[in-house]
Amino acid sequence: MKKILFPTDFSDAANRAFIYALRLADKMGAKITTLHVYKKPHIGAHYMPATLEKFLESFDWYEFESYKRALPPLREMAEEYGMGNVEMVHVMREGENLVKAIIEVAKEDEVDIIVMGTKGAGGLKAIFLGSVAGEVLENATIPVLAIPEEAIFDGLINHIAFTTSYKEEEKRTLEKVLQLREWFDFELHCINVDTAHVEFYTKNMEKLKEEYGHLEKVNFVVLEGTDMFKVLTEYMDEHEIDILAMTTHKRNFIQELFEYSRTKYLSYHSKVPLLSFLAPKN
Repeated sequence: MKKILFPTDFSDAANRAFIYALRLADKMGAKITTLHVYKKPHIGAHYMPATLEKFLESFDWYEFESYKRALPPLREMAEEYGMGNVEMVHVMREGENLVKAIIEVAKEDEVDIIVMGTKGAGGLKAIFLGSVAGEVLENATIPVLAIPEEAIFDGLINHIAFTTSYKEEEKRTLEKVLQLREWFDFELHCINVDTAHVEFYTKNMEKLKEEYGHLEKVNFVVLEGTDMFKVLTEYMDEHEIDILAMTTHKRNFIQELFEYSRTKYLSYHSKVPLLSFLAPKN
């Protein structure tokens, strides 16, 4: 991974995510592209007064100046954490659709991973505040690392959990997670949450263990419980999981109305950073 895209609105949530982006860039020798997307005020009238026209003409300049003032603190943060060597380039773009702009820049710049913050509120409020990160998780074709606002990074990645339902496509994600060992010496926890209490899930975990059990520092765990998110969160807390990795599946419109994907849900409600890999199309 040589290119990291870091979308930012310069909020506290974004600044916490920036520390993760810095650490990844420092370890991998990667470059960070910061991205700030802004919207111009929408004017619906056919006739635009001269004063208003001048205001809109000056709006881009105002946004540019504001962006320039916000950039030095990022460099200062890099210096403070001992990562002033990390190369950074800065992009500002006008756009009505923030998610679309992030996906477009990621494609244009051929970045390898998107690192971004998500607001750490609960319930329906989290869905609205965290919707940008959630939508990017489910639409980006490259890995996305979503950092909850409450996440505190100590600079180390010692434990990564990987959730699986034993689908063949998830093995590709597992292989990509294992590739991170080139830069981080972590213990991997392969987890399945069995809410139905059937032997099928345990047998499938045994098959996965037969395939990957020869690797060092890899655990294979089937957790039981009626509340998947509660059981998974308790395990992550107990084992001090630094990152939760999983495969993301796109949902159609009707499915989105009635059921948020588990990846999106966890990005809103977990304090553990979520590393998402989009499942390949069939």
